Amino acid sequence: MKRRTLLKTLTGIGMAGVLPMSLVRPAFGATADRFLITISATGGWDPTSLIDPKGDAPRADGLGPINNYSASEIKSAGNLMYAPYSNQVEAPSIESAGHYDNFFEKHHERLLVINGIDTQTNGHDSGRRFVWSGKLEEGYPTVAALAAAPFADQPMAFISNGGYDFTASIVAPVRTASAATFNQLAFPNSQFPADPELLEVGFFTETQYSLVQQAREARLTRQRITESLPKRQKQMDQLQTVKNTDVELQSLLEFLPEEVSSGLAGQGEVAVAAFASGLAVSANLSLSGFDTHGDHDLDHTPTMTELLEGIDTLWDQIEAQGLEDKVTVVIGSDFGRTPFYNQGDGKDHWNITSVMAMGAGITGNRVIGATDENYEAFKLNPSTLQPDDNGIIVTPQHVHRSLRDFLGIQSDLDNLFPIAVESLDLFG
Repeated sequence: MKRRTLLKTLTGIGMAGVLPMSLVRPAFGATADRFLITISATGGWDPTSLIDPKGDAPRADGLGPINNYSASEIKSAGNLMYAPYSNQVEAPSIESAGHYDNFFEKHHERLLVINGIDTQTNGHDSGRRFVWSGKLEEGYPTVAALAAAPFADQPMAFISNGGYDFTASIVAPVRTASAATFNQLAFPNSQFPADPELLEVGFFTETQYSLVQQAREARLTRQRITESLPKRQKQMDQLQTVKNTDVELQSLLEFLPEEVSSGLAGQGEVAVAAFASGLAVSANLSLSGFDTHGDHDLDHTPTMTELLEGIDTLWDQIEAQGLEDKVTVVIGSDFGRTPFYNQGDGKDHWNITSVMAMGAGITGNRVIGATDENYEAFKLNPSTLQPDDNGIIVTPQHVHRSLRDFLGIQSDLDNLFPIAVESLDLFG
């Protein structure tokens, strides 16, 4: 998509449906000095096909190899081990770059891998909730919302592209959608919002539509006045802010590539442009297609490649905007996949998973945690983070306790949504 077309569609993002086009940069853009991107590999990825490789070595329980590739083919880049690219499928791109090889050779010095994380669930909803909030039960916001909460009065502080984006009302999520949807939201009075030549053909005349807008604003004001509950009042204030605050969406244009990519790569391009233009503080990106109960190797590997390509494009954009010392990226999934194939050559849900991180503040070329030949998590010593039979099993609670400390999440938010486990030095 051309960036000028995308700019028009971006005016449709937000709680209210339509954002005004008069342009004044919000004040928080000058003060936010840290940005967070979370990337959800939605559906449950298989770390043994990526960053916790096992190969076809015989398993202790006699159920056969975890993967179809040879253990002797497992590759390394620095201290990171990764699975070889499957010969059964072709990558969507990176043809000349060596598929997985290119990604890890390029990024291993900045990559942190945490293996052997026990999500304690095989459910999609509960897994996503635990991995991205640090709480298995309902009610906790995603960490990206916590990072954006100090800027909640700004209408684009937290951008979401799906996955787990519950905010507990501490910040308004700015959810994105397809270009067609954006066009409809951006030009609600147009009968042909997708056709630039016919945009001005409206349902109402300019005078009539102005009266409609005035009536909507009066209705919103009446609703706001009648609210008595503090949380509802706050939400109505945020809604009115989105409808009335001037937002410098035009400034996104200079930070977008000439051709905006599709899929995960495009989500990343928009997020980085929003950071660079001072419009956003955190973003949740999402890529689905990892729930491979059948034909695991055939379906999972190209989706994993698309994930790595999206991260690679994202990092290129971060560097192009000079934000590599300000943006932290965390990548994870609902859970892992079983250490054996089912009858349909697929893999089912498994509670053990991994997390990757890179960017500002992250000490790369590191692997924390491990799993055994049956893909069960080793216990870790809380102080040394080395395998220890007397240690602890790392869960998403430990990850989030460490991540909150690393990000400097405000104490009032931390107390409002407590995570009562020991803080491990996972992020360095």
